[in-house]
Amino acid sequence: METSNKALTFSLKKLFYIWFIIGITSFGGGAITQFLIQDKFIYEYRWITEEEYTTIIGIGQITPGINTLAYTILIGRKLAGFRGSVLSVLGLVIPSATITLALSAAYLSVNQYPVVQNALKAAFASIFGISIITNWRNIRPILRHGKQEGLLPLFSFLLIIVITAILYRVFNFSVILLYLIGSCAGIFIYKFIIKKKPRLPK
Repeated sequence: METSNKALTFSLKKLFYIWFIIGITSFGGGAITQFLIQDKFIYEYRWITEEEYTTIIGIGQITPGINTLAYTILIGRKLAGFRGSVLSVLGLVIPSATITLALSAAYLSVNQYPVVQNALKAAFASIFGISIITNWRNIRPILRHGKQEGLLPLFSFLLIIVITAILYRVFNFSVILLYLIGSCAGIFIYKFIIKKKPRLPK
């Protein structure tokens, strides 16, 4: 019951506090930040759903600049409009920028030591493991939705993933072009496969 009450309680003060906590604990870059965003907003406070977060990621991926900043603005706007966006950005950026400056200065004075290099390699391995979990969380709603629509739409979405990877890795397609191709493929799947699929009567 206590978790349920917390999940339903929202305030601008709490929104800023959550982003502040994410800002001071998101060591490891975008994958760690996404992991913390998912934990706080989806699973702990339940202010957004997995499907809503997947949509936010989709919008953030096609905007120029830093993706994490785009997610922050979009989540803040969804929860509390313009004020929510401003407070979210301030809560994330102020502590993380301060810590980044301090750590960068400290790293420059110790980066020549082998123990520091080995520690960074081990940290990267941990971050890679967390990024796998984060990406699985991101793709899970897409796969779930595709499964609900049937095997053909699900297979089509998986095919888009594979073809995109091949075009990028083998043929060096630009990211913008891949976004356009993926978007067109998604529209085609919806219009000619999902929408045309006969619906069972309720």
